[in-house]
Amino acid sequence: MSSTPPPPEPYNTPPTTRAEAAQSGYSAPPAAYAAPTPAETSRPTGSTRLGLIAFVVSLLGIVIGAILATLGGIQSGSLAQFAEYSNGTATIDPETLPPTANQIAIAAGALSVSAFLVWGVLALWGFIQGIIAAVKNRGRGWGIAAIILAVIGGGIVFGFFLLGATIGAAPYAS
Repeated sequence: MSSTPPPPEPYNTPPTTRAEAAQSGYSAPPAAYAAPTPAETSRPTGSTRLGLIAFVVSLLGIVIGAILATLGGIQSGSLAQFAEYSNGTATIDPETLPPTANQIAIAAGALSVSAFLVWGVLALWGFIQGIIAAVKNRGRGWGIAAIILAVIGGGIVFGFFLLGATIGAAPYAS
C-alpha cells in the first residue's frame, strides 16, 4: 500500500466562446455588463399637477393671510386714537377706554390671529405637498416654488400686518 495520493485530474479551462461552450457541454458565459441607459435610470415623470396644487395652496395662504393681516393691522392701528401722548410716548389706559375701543380691539385680535392661522395651515399643506412633488418628480419646479413660498410667507403676512397698522394709525399720528 502506498501512501501517495493519486494524481490530480487535469483541470479543464472553461470555454471562451459560445461555440466552444456548446460543444463541450458548458453553459454559455455571462454576457458582459452593460451600464443602464439614461431612460432606464430616470424616474418616470408624472403629471405636474401635484406640484402646481402645492404652489397654488401656498400662494393662497399668503394672499388670504395678507388680506386678513392688513385688515387686522388697520383695526390695531386705529386704536391710536385712544392713546394719550406724554413725554413722546403713547400710552393707553384700559380703564378709560370706551366700549367701541374694546370692540375694535377684539376685531383686531380676531383678524390678526385668523390671518396667521389661515397662512399657517395653507403653508403647511403647500410645504408638505411641495416636498412630495419635488421628491416624486411630479411638478418638481412648482413643488420647490411652493416650499419657498411656504417658508417666506410668514414674513410677508407680518409685513402686511405692519403696513395695515401704519395705515390705521396714520390719521391719528401727530
